[in-house]
Amino acid sequence: MKKYFILLLVSMPLYIFAYQPFSAGAQVPAAGATWRPLVIYYSLTGNNRIVAAELGNAFGCERLEITSMRERTGFWKVNCVIDQLFDRDDLPGPVKFDSVQYNPIIIACPIWIHRLASPMRTFLDHKRLAGKDVYAVVTHQGNYGEKDEQVVKSFLAAQDMHLKGYGAVLTRGKTEAEIINETKSIIKRNFPEMEKPFSGNSN
Repeated sequence: MKKYFILLLVSMPLYIFAYQPFSAGAQVPAAGATWRPLVIYYSLTGNNRIVAAELGNAFGCERLEITSMRERTGFWKVNCVIDQLFDRDDLPGPVKFDSVQYNPIIIACPIWIHRLASPMRTFLDHKRLAGKDVYAVVTHQGNYGEKDEQVVKSFLAAQDMHLKGYGAVLTRGKTEAEIINETKSIIKRNFPEMEKPFSGNSN
């Protein structure tokens, strides 16, 4: 009897461990996710799609496009103004995204009225990418300065993102080739840390 009692005590921890309930909300980073970059971009006119494509090619990584369900063409460009002036959230399109799988994150987004465009702001809000290393490339039409840069950087910091590199591309009057060349210059000049892990990339 004593022998069976001792056996029961020894086996009990194994039983408890084996039947420990699994938390559905727990996320385990994928192996090698430390350097698995992802480009996340929003593009209304196509300029940021060009930037995102060059970023993706440069680092050999996937791209995730943020979409908006809100009409923003023709007369309805007024929605862009309303969103920015009144800090209105976007009506985002569906997106499947598991942030655990990626780091760093590379953002490409236009500046509307001195701030990140509302579709990107809405996506990043509520600290969705908290703790991530982030590189950002913004596009603008010319009415952009140091104060606007600080607004963007402050927003990213408030979302607990670790900004590692930043650049701005003036797109007004530029051809696709010129936008690509400016993006390449930003990568070389402002994203040196990003180039090192991918120096062997053939893309």
